[in-house]
Amino acid sequence: MSSKTNPVYALIKKEWLYNRGRILPLSIGLAIFGILTVGMLMILPDILPSLEGLMPELTPEMAIQSYMSNINSIVSIIAVILCADAIAGEREKNTLILIRTKPIPIYSIVLTKLFARYFIIGIGIIVGTLFAYLFTLWLVGPPDILALLLSLAVYILILFVYISIGMLISTIAKSQISAGAISAGVVLVISLVTSFLTSDSIINYNAFQLSTSLLQRSFTPLTIALNCVALFIIACILIAITIILFESEKEPVRKNI
Repeated sequence: MSSKTNPVYALIKKEWLYNRGRILPLSIGLAIFGILTVGMLMILPDILPSLEGLMPELTPEMAIQSYMSNINSIVSIIAVILCADAIAGEREKNTLILIRTKPIPIYSIVLTKLFARYFIIGIGIIVGTLFAYLFTLWLVGPPDILALLLSLAVYILILFVYISIGMLISTIAKSQISAGAISAGVVLVISLVTSFLTSDSIINYNAFQLSTSLLQRSFTPLTIALNCVALFIIACILIAITIILFESEKEPVRKNI
């Protein structure tokens, strides 16, 4: 069987054609987001003169910390919303039945849809981070590039967990809209709860805030590695549950909201 007639190849091509149109607007949006994050910190004292004496002088580290903190909360919600149509959208359009009739392993369907979205969102985040870095370098000063790259790498792993959450909810939700709403709510709760877990006794185990915490304090390599392993295991468990639930759906039919 040639690659062009392989059903898995056909699914990968279908997902690429469906999702590639999101790359440019997402990258532009996150580039603007990165610029605005730094820009707002610079002009905030001018907009609110009463804060001028209360806010410390803006440093490159503060600008990058603010950007990564916003990424960790806002962009994570955008990511899971983009996963809402992965399974629930196919079910609503009655195309899930067609996909299930093809000789494609269930895990291939789930992983193809997951990594297609992971890829395009990852590109957008890298573009946004590049613009945030360049804007900070231009207007504030040179940030620590190594710390930024480490923080970005950890966040991309955190993003893997969030996309796995989005895929799981898309599998069990009744519609694309409900999948997006539930996913956004779950990520918002996780972000809010973990953002308050900053005490010295807890922060070393707060994996979901590690990308931001790395820019605020020092961690041992072992602590970073253990948190990354924990995040990877969580994502793998979520993906395994998604595959099991998807496979248990014997007769995929369109469901009402």
